[in-house]
Amino acid sequence: MTATAPDHLNLWLELLSFPGADPMVAIDSTSLGEEAEDRSLMRASEALPTPLSDTRALMSVAELGTITAEPTDPVPGSSRAELLTSLDDSALDALLETPIDPLLSVQVRHLGGALARATDNPHGALSEQFSVYMFGLPVTEEAAESITKKQADLALTLPTTGRKPVTFLNPSESLADALPEESLLRLRRLKDERDPAGIFRGNFSTFG
Repeated sequence: MTATAPDHLNLWLELLSFPGADPMVAIDSTSLGEEAEDRSLMRASEALPTPLSDTRALMSVAELGTITAEPTDPVPGSSRAELLTSLDDSALDALLETPIDPLLSVQVRHLGGALARATDNPHGALSEQFSVYMFGLPVTEEAAESITKKQADLALTLPTTGRKPVTFLNPSESLADALPEESLLRLRRLKDERDPAGIFRGNFSTFG
């Protein structure tokens, strides 16, 4: 479906593993188009087994977080994101051949659209068509280590580009994992010129 999706339709594949429940697969979608057109564009999903639920409906922007049941209160989490060079059969095999435990979810996110267009922001356009986002709940130190290892092992089996979107960096990463060297140098120069006292701060230092 992603191969023919117009810019206004976005699709995610989710692999879910909740404690005490059978593994599940979900398709998340958002669109700025007409409902009838979008259901037609997603007709291929009708060939799948009958879903446990189909919550597709018109909604406001304020309700978008409900699509993936995003928490509204702070919760502990350990995440890792990668941009993919492709989503071919070998990549799908790597995602599906083993359980995702101890991860809670693995999301394959469809990119493209406005993200792929030329831009003058520090990151530049996203030429990659897909990203993968791996998330777990580090409720204990042992769980945290197990989650980190699973994320690393899964990333090694996927065709990743080696760079990441800035908004998906985790605490163990830095802006150098997301931005080209020339962008980092420009940001450092601007920081020195406009904010030498370091008043404005972010989660990731331009010098880190």
